[in-house]
Parts: sequence; structure tokens; C-alpha cells
Amino acid sequence: MVSDTKAVADRISTYIEGLDELLGGGIPAGSVILVSGYPGTMKSSLIFSILHQNSVHRGARSVYVSLEQSGESLLRQMNSMHIDVEHDNNIRIIDLSSLREELEAATFDETLISVLKEYVNDTLREFKFDIFALDSLDVLEIEGSSHSRRSQIFFLFEWLRGLGLTSFIVSETNPDELLEKGYEEGYLSDGIIQLTLGSSENEAVHRKIRCIKMRNTRHETSFFSLRFDEGRFIVTQSIG
Repeated sequence: MVSDTKAVADRISTYIEGLDELLGGGIPAGSVILVSGYPGTMKSSLIFSILHQNSVHRGARSVYVSLEQSGESLLRQMNSMHIDVEHDNNIRIIDLSSLREELEAATFDETLISVLKEYVNDTLREFKFDIFALDSLDVLEIEGSSHSRRSQIFFLFEWLRGLGLTSFIVSETNPDELLEKGYEEGYLSDGIIQLTLGSSENEAVHRKIRCIKMRNTRHETSFFSLRFDEGRFIVTQSIG
């Protein structure tokens, strides 16, 4: 069972039974972590659970930036799963879904990421927080030359590290493609956690999780089963 305090110094507990043990006590503080998986794999829910549990157990403040799903929709989704972030004053949701046109129309001098940076910095000035989540990297739709994309991704990751935040960035790109095709985020991230759906002939579809990469951590790279029950996630040995 996961402890109510950080298991290891300088690590952020996920408070997910079975996962912290696989990560040597949690996620190294200050890391930028990609949470990758196709739609329906509960990426957003997993991250919200981590934010909420850190608020409950240690009073940590968090900011969740949504570039696609509205804030109201997110709250309904979490409420239906008994993850009560609506009444959690330590979690701030920044809904930028209605500003996508502004982001997509950003000029060369005002890149998509620089617009996002402005909103986050404004929030940080009046709401000090140490855990950040961005949903999702794919919606930014960074355009231009490959050199421009590399520069902007590097800027985003280094900016987050410079703020000293532990960051979770949602990506719907297959982790194998991230590394095989040389996507910058695959190499710049400190960790990659993959969520997926699996099935076999004699059982229903079930969710799986694995840690592909986590710097400064000795961890398993195999898939484990991911269950959600009564508002909490549980990671166990994979059954297939």
C-alpha cells in the first residue's frame, strides 16, 4: 500500500498502488513526463488522480491546462469517476479550449508555445504551484520546418524545467514512433509512461501501463495491468 507521505526524498508520489513501487518511490521531482496513449486509455484521468491525491495527502498545488476538452467537461468526467477535483482548491484548471483559434493563428513572433507560456506565467504569479499538466501536446499542432519544431519543443521543455515544476504532458503519439522517428519530445522528456488497451480471446478489453523511460530511476519496462475502482487506480502484474 502506498504511504501517505513521499516514499523517497525528491520524488513525487503518484499515490497509485503498485506504480510508485515500480518507480523507486515515485517520479523524480522537477521531471517532465510524457503520458502517452490513444484516446480512451484514461490518460487525463490518471493525471487528475495524481494531482488530486497529492493535494489530499500533502497539500500540493497543481495546474491543469486543457487545450481541447472544456473545463466543464473535465469536471463532469472526473465527478463521474469519483475524483472530486471540483472542490479541490489546490487544483487550478486553465481552460484554453476556446482559445484554440488564437493559438492556431499565432504569428511568427508570437508562437503557439509562447501564448501558452504567457497564460501559465500569469497563473504562477498569483497561484504558486509545483505540479503542471498539459493536455495535450498534439493540439498545439506546431507547424513550420523541422528545425522550427525542434526549437519550439526544446523551448517548451526547458522552460518547464526552469520553473522547477514536475510536469505531465499528454501525447497521443505512439511511444515507439516517438523514439524510432526521432520526435524531439521522446528524447527531451525525462520519462515516458504509456497507457494502452489490451485483450485476449477469453477476456474483455483491459488497460495496461508501462514505464518506457524514467531518468534517475531503476524501473520495470514491462506492461502491467491498470485497474480503476472506486475513484482510485491500481497497478498489478499483467495478466496477458
